[in-house]
Amino acid sequence: MIKNKIRKTSLYVVIVCAFLLIANAVLGAVLSNQLSGSLKTQMRERMLDIANTAAAMLDGDDLGAISAEDKEAPEYKAVLKTLTYYQDNINLDYIYCIRDLGDKNFVFSIDPTVDDPGQFGEPIVYTDALYEASLGTPAVDLTPYEDKWGRFYSAYAPVFDSKGKVSGIVAVDFSAEWYDSKMKSFFRTIIMISTISLISGILIVLVIAYRFRKRFRIVYDELNSLTEGVETLANELTTESVFEGGTELLKEYTGEVKGTDGYIYEMSDKIRALEKYMSRQITFVRAKAYRDGLTGLENRTAYMEHIHMLNEEIGNGTADFCVVMFDINGLKDINDDLGHEIGDRAIVKSAKLITSVFEGERVFRIGGDEFVVDLKCDQAKIDRLMNKFDGALLVQDRSDGLPELAISKGYAIYTPGRDKSHQDVFSRADNEMYSDKKRFYLTHSDRRRAR
Repeated sequence: MIKNKIRKTSLYVVIVCAFLLIANAVLGAVLSNQLSGSLKTQMRERMLDIANTAAAMLDGDDLGAISAEDKEAPEYKAVLKTLTYYQDNINLDYIYCIRDLGDKNFVFSIDPTVDDPGQFGEPIVYTDALYEASLGTPAVDLTPYEDKWGRFYSAYAPVFDSKGKVSGIVAVDFSAEWYDSKMKSFFRTIIMISTISLISGILIVLVIAYRFRKRFRIVYDELNSLTEGVETLANELTTESVFEGGTELLKEYTGEVKGTDGYIYEMSDKIRALEKYMSRQITFVRAKAYRDGLTGLENRTAYMEHIHMLNEEIGNGTADFCVVMFDINGLKDINDDLGHEIGDRAIVKSAKLITSVFEGERVFRIGGDEFVVDLKCDQAKIDRLMNKFDGALLVQDRSDGLPELAISKGYAIYTPGRDKSHQDVFSRADNEMYSDKKRFYLTHSDRRRAR
C-alpha cells in the first residue's frame, strides 16, 4: 500500500515537473518571439520616419542635378547641411544620399560622415528595399547587409523632383550589431529567469509531494519567489521605449488563507493575472507598431495590411472603394523657415483637418507629409467630400499661429475590369494629387516647388 502511494506520488512529481519544463519553454519562446518582433517593428518604423522626414526636406531638382564637382555649390551645401543636422542630432549610425544609375546599380552622392565617408560615385550594396525606394516607395531592409563599414539595417526614402520622378534616395543606417546585442541581452535574461522558474517549480513540487499540508506554507513562500522572478522578467521587458508607465504584474493577496484549497486557489488567481498581463502587453505592443507617433493616425505598416485586404476583395470580386490622397504643400519651407516644431504642428493640424472631413473613415499617414483615405464611395459622395474639404481649408483656424495650410488632393474610384490591383487605383489618385499640386504652384510662384 505504501509502495503504491510512493509510486503514485513519484508519477505525479514526474508529470508536474514535465509540465513545468514545457510551460517554461513555451513561455520563453513566446516572450522571445514577441520581443524580437516588437523591437524590429519599432526600429523599422523609426528608421522610415527619419528617412521620410529627411527626404521631405530636400529639393529633388537640386539633388538630381548635383555632381561630384559641385561641392562648393549652394545646392550641394544645402543638402549637406540638412543631412549633417540629422547625423549630429538624431540617434542613428549614418545618413546619406544615393543615386540610381539604372539596372539596379546605385552609388553614393552626398555623405556628411566626417571620418571615412562614402565618396561621390562609390558603389552601394544592393538590397531589395533600396530598389523599391528607387521605384518611389519608402522601404526598409528586413535582413541586415554588410559593407566595408559594418553590418546594417537601412531604411530608404525617395526624393522626388518637380516632375514627380525619383531624383535621389535618402538612406538611414542602424547597426545590426546593436540590434543583435540587445536581443542577446534579452535572451540571456529570459533563459536565466526560465531556469530559475523551472528549478523553483521543481522544488515546489518536491515540497508538495513529501511534506503536504504541514509544509504547505513553505510551498506558498516558494511560489511568491517564483512570482517575483517572473515579475523581474516583466520589468526587464517593460522599458520606456516599448511600454509606457509602470504596471503591477500581480496584485497582493490580502485575504486569509485557510487550508490547502485556499493556497491552490490563490496560485490559480496569480497565474490568471499573469496571463492577463502578458495579453495586455502584447496587445499594447501591436497597437504601438501600427500607429503614427506624431499624429496618432494609422501608419504605413497598417496601410500595407489594409492594401492586402483590398487586393483580396478585388480578387474575389467584392471590392468597392476609392483612394483619396493628400500632400501638404510647402512643408519643407515651413521646416526650413520656422523650424521642425512648427512643421510637426502643421502635420498634426493637417491630420485633424482631414479626419474632421472624413469622419469615421480610416485615415493613414504614409509619409512625412502624405496622407491617404480609403473608403467606400460613389462619384456623388466623393464630390461632396472634396467640396467639404475645400471649404474646411478656406475657413481653417489661424489663431494657433501656424502658416495657412495648403494641401493638394487627388482621388480615384476603383473600376472593375480596369483596375487589377489596389496599386492601379492608388497610382491614379497619386497622379491627380500631383496635378493638383502643380496647379497650386503655378498660382503660388513664391513657394518652392517641392513634392
